[in-house]
Amino acid sequence: MDETIDARRAQVVINYNGKDITKELSDYSLDLTYTDAEPGTLDDLQINLEDKARKWSGPWSPSAGDRIVAYIKTIGWDKPGEIKRLNCGSFEVDSIDFAGPPDTVSIKAVSLPVTTSVRQEKKTKAWESVTLKSIAAEIAKRAGFSLMYEAHNNPKYDRQDQTDVSDLAFLNDLCKQEGIALKVTGKKLVLFDEYVYEQKSPALTIERGVSDIISYGFSFSTQDVAYAGCEVSYQPAAKKKSSKKKDEKKDDKKDDTSKTKSTATTAESTSKDADKDSKTGKKKKDKAEQPKPIKVIYRPPGAPKDGPILKVSQSVGSQAEAINAARKSLREKNKEAGKATLSLMGNVSLAAGMTITIKGFGRFDGKYIIVSATHAVGGSGYTTNLEIRKVLGW
Repeated sequence: MDETIDARRAQVVINYNGKDITKELSDYSLDLTYTDAEPGTLDDLQINLEDKARKWSGPWSPSAGDRIVAYIKTIGWDKPGEIKRLNCGSFEVDSIDFAGPPDTVSIKAVSLPVTTSVRQEKKTKAWESVTLKSIAAEIAKRAGFSLMYEAHNNPKYDRQDQTDVSDLAFLNDLCKQEGIALKVTGKKLVLFDEYVYEQKSPALTIERGVSDIISYGFSFSTQDVAYAGCEVSYQPAAKKKSSKKKDEKKDDKKDDTSKTKSTATTAESTSKDADKDSKTGKKKKDKAEQPKPIKVIYRPPGAPKDGPILKVSQSVGSQAEAINAARKSLREKNKEAGKATLSLMGNVSLAAGMTITIKGFGRFDGKYIIVSATHAVGGSGYTTNLEIRKVLGW
């Protein structure tokens, strides 16, 4: 039996500007790292090569915008003869770094076309009578991407102001405000609800002492403690004044004009003083009529009653909107409390957005969602590094 054929191994296949250059690259100690990034950031691909012959800094020098399509293939990784592959996607060269000695080249590519204006060009625009989906559709069209809108709600806006920021940054800020995740991958702009992804069944159980764990990192800090609730303060609309007061003011004005010319100077002086008092009284009255801010507290299921409260001041129009805003703000903050890292033997099935079960780590056991997955293939073999966080469940 040929041991080479049955040996457990991982390979990288690379197509560069439409040409398969896998064989050519094999002579240059190829290392590849693919990051399936967290929401709001771009997936990226990094290729590191030795360059003793200085071809990569000379005739083979890459150019910004060159297109790279790559995938990772495993042979006999989990069982003899089994072949699996991970499609990394399509990328465009974003940066090239040369270093030495010894001479090396590092090529970094990202999942968004470098020629598009949606990432770097800052714009100012007023978006009126729009929805989040319609904004995303227009930005996706500019980037030459298709839109996948997987969020359950589609917020409506009378007006949103984009002020001196790029389209992508503006859209990402809107998504965070609405509790929706944004992902740029595979020539697609994807908007999805992380809460829905958290409800999916775990794809894998990673158990201490059983799974192929290279290293791990779990931590707890009082600075990262989860909040027990979120308080949103909002100002309800002021009550409208009755038309009766307006009519009275008109009658008073008519009476003033009927006074004689001989008393005009005295009347004018008295009138100014009266106006001053009137204005002062009016301000006091208006202040009294202005309704007090309303405070709404959202507490997620199972939250402790005496835990810290996150306080947020936000512009909302009703109690229902305030509760919704509180939940979204609390989710965004509490996501930071349950983060951890794992380094595993390479696994082509692991990707951002999947849920896993962690077992054998005591207080840190439970269900987690993969925030980002980095797959690295090189001289040291094939590894998968995960950034994970505990699911919130609400």
